[in-house]
Amino acid sequence: MSLLMKNILYIVLTLTIFACTKHEIEEVSGNQAPGEILVTQAMKDAYINRLYISLTGRKPTSAEFSLARKGLGNLAGTPARGVVIDQIFSKEDYTIRLYDIARGDYLESLDTALIRSDYQQVINALQTATGPAREYYLHAERVLKAMLEIPAGLLDETINITEMYRRVVDNIYYDDINMGSENYVVATFQNFLFRYPTNVELENGTNMVDGTPSSLFLKAGNSKQDFIDIFFDSDDYAEGLVINLYRKYLFREPTTTEMFIDTDLFIANGDYRELQKKILTSDEYFFN
Repeated sequence: MSLLMKNILYIVLTLTIFACTKHEIEEVSGNQAPGEILVTQAMKDAYINRLYISLTGRKPTSAEFSLARKGLGNLAGTPARGVVIDQIFSKEDYTIRLYDIARGDYLESLDTALIRSDYQQVINALQTATGPAREYYLHAERVLKAMLEIPAGLLDETINITEMYRRVVDNIYYDDINMGSENYVVATFQNFLFRYPTNVELENGTNMVDGTPSSLFLKAGNSKQDFIDIFFDSDDYAEGLVINLYRKYLFREPTTTEMFIDTDLFIANGDYRELQKKILTSDEYFFN
């Protein structure tokens, strides 16, 4: 091989090695792949505050904030976000907040002190009531007691979100706000399904509440209790829950795919917290 060819070969090899080395240095020196979003401490702190305000109605205490920071860790990935949410789910403030929101949305922010006062009056009246009056007070006692037990029941998981809603619409306060069987049916559809009932649904629902045998969502019933049971056992109710959560946390309607997947998820296990966690651990909520 001539000296000239050797020199050319040497130059080519040198340039090739240099190019490879330069490429390796550039790739290794970067700590963030293209398209990735750098998670800053400010983002993590904002996420923690947003979670607490959304789920408990208040900001975290210093101790809660410190624990949540540890739970998120450095990367704040989906599993770590779930850890923080579970910390909040275990708090009494979370269950109280659920009931507070329900009372605000459906019972005109009914004061629990009024429920306790009315309950005590019913207990007193039962001591002397007889005949039909006693039956009325016995029913009122059962309904009011069920309402008072909602926060503790949610906390120890003896009742779920659906049972809470059943109790919220099955009392004298909800009846007074939505007076009359037709108004009752319309309000329940609008409150939980976010739509007006069809003509058939309205007619059959009203008849059922009034005690006339009718069908709703392909199920037969002949009482107000039947209406409540059928309504909150329907796929339409599950869809309404999904719509409500997407509007509340992501400020938008669920897509067709999201509606299908998340409705099926709730129908399968009835776990409202799992549905909440799925949305609240999403990148869309975290980086919002």
